[in-house]
Amino acid sequence: MEALSITKKQDRLPLFMAVAAAGMLLFYLFIPVAPLRWHDLYLSYGKTAIVAMAAVYFYCRGFSGTMEIKLVLYYTIWFFLSRLLNHDLYLQNELDITLSRLLCCVMLPVGMLLTADQRRRLLDCVVAVACLFYFVTALIGLYACIFGVFFYVPPEGAVFGIDNYYYGYSFYYIIAWETNRTISAVWFYLAWCMMVYEFFRCENKLWRIPITLAWLVFHLAIAFCFCRSIKLAVCANAVMLVVLWCLQKLRTRSKGLRTALIVVLAAASFLLSYKSFDLMTGAAEFVYNQLDTDIERTSDMFFGPNYLRRNEEYQTFSDNRDMDYTVGKLSGRSAIYKSVIPALKAEPRRILIGKLSHKVMDYAHTVLDYPYFHIHNYLLQVLLLTGLPGFLLVLAFSVLLVIRCVRLFFSGAALIEKLLVLPISGIFMYGMLETILFTDSADQRALTDFRELFFFLLAGFVLAAYYEQFPASPKTQSVME
Repeated sequence: MEALSITKKQDRLPLFMAVAAAGMLLFYLFIPVAPLRWHDLYLSYGKTAIVAMAAVYFYCRGFSGTMEIKLVLYYTIWFFLSRLLNHDLYLQNELDITLSRLLCCVMLPVGMLLTADQRRRLLDCVVAVACLFYFVTALIGLYACIFGVFFYVPPEGAVFGIDNYYYGYSFYYIIAWETNRTISAVWFYLAWCMMVYEFFRCENKLWRIPITLAWLVFHLAIAFCFCRSIKLAVCANAVMLVVLWCLQKLRTRSKGLRTALIVVLAAASFLLSYKSFDLMTGAAEFVYNQLDTDIERTSDMFFGPNYLRRNEEYQTFSDNRDMDYTVGKLSGRSAIYKSVIPALKAEPRRILIGKLSHKVMDYAHTVLDYPYFHIHNYLLQVLLLTGLPGFLLVLAFSVLLVIRCVRLFFSGAALIEKLLVLPISGIFMYGMLETILFTDSADQRALTDFRELFFFLLAGFVLAAYYEQFPASPKTQSVME
């Protein structure tokens, strides 16, 4: 009788975890709309939901799982222990970030509990809501950016457009929900990837028309974010799509000729993809200058005289940042990276136990001119935050996931399973130049967000598809069932 009861609980677990994962994703999706109200909900219902989700999962599954699941679990445990070793014994400082690590930990195995059909239905539901939200966000953000206006959206007056002098603006870019463009660019990028996925996923081909239109809006929004790391991610994804097409459609007896054609087409797709952003902003610039608009450009007051001189005769939407500085010094990131070793030398104990999250950048602030909020690399951020043990766990997970993605991508799996590799690869590329995974969110309105949670959900889907394509040992296989 007891064994039967446990079996019933195990049968209900996939449905519970799927509903809980979708609920948490959508809960975190709307943070920018009303962050104060969201925080009040988080303090009561949010924390309870995270603990309940984790409690149910660990009660039913324990510490079992594939190597990737265990690595994230061990990192979560070490993260908690490292907070204690840093004298935050009662988690007065680090409770929220510890809970955020716990949430990511139980988000990863969701895909491993579901069948392929269940995964697709869950993803369809999440994508429908999230992409509709980001579609509206993109349209409003593009309007504010192109027409040079700012306005405040209730209930908490979140701003769209430029309404201050804080960043010393020299060119226009999207400000959506009062969010830094390097963060909002990831919103639109994930939506861009999901439109590619849904284009090939939808059974009714008529859906491809609105999907394509939404994809174009997201592409334009990415262009106006001027986030080069996300642009590179899009270009890499374009190359991956061309490679998939070539592997399926390109037929020739000569392997050398086939390889050469793939290389040429991949290189051309990369260059065309990157150039497409300039073409889209240029087209928006042309159309705007042809319009006889009476809309007052209220954001112009926050731009300097150099910008105003450049735009006396007509409006421009170009990125005027110094390319030598961007490429040669990674937009200042090289100086940030150089501070890591001296920081560890100054406090050797950090190598073992890391540092409290609000103190991670203390040393960097003493040697850098600009008070950067994070180290601009998720692996280095984890090193400074949790020490070498946490760093090695995250590095091992990242390497394993990349290997799984590559093998799945070139396997005989279904196309829509392979398309899930696109956002995973893009987030990893972005993470090498920003912080997004395994640490606090750079958004500051919450210590994890939709971007990171969606990554872990998709990572679980990719791992599930991988193990279906490459069955593991009987012991591992039983864990996944």
